[in-house]
Amino acid sequence: MPGEILEVRVKEGDKVNQKDALFVLSAMKMEMNIEAPVAGTVKTIYLGKGEKVSAGDLIIEIESFSN
Repeated sequence: MPGEILEVRVKEGDKVNQKDALFVLSAMKMEMNIEAPVAGTVKTIYLGKGEKVSAGDLIIEIESFSN
C-alpha cells in the first residue's frame, strides 16, 4: 500500500518475534503498525522515517531464526 513511514520501531541487529511492530505506516489517512511476519534478527533497514513507499517496496529485511 503506498504511504509514508512515520516511525521505525526497530534497528539493525534487533531480535524480533512474529507480530512485533516493525514500523508505522501512514496511508490513506490511516496509521498502521506493520508487524514482523516471522521471528528473527533485523538484518537491514532500507527505508526510514519520512520516506515514501509503494506497494512491494522492501523496507526491512529479517533473517529468520530457522535459517
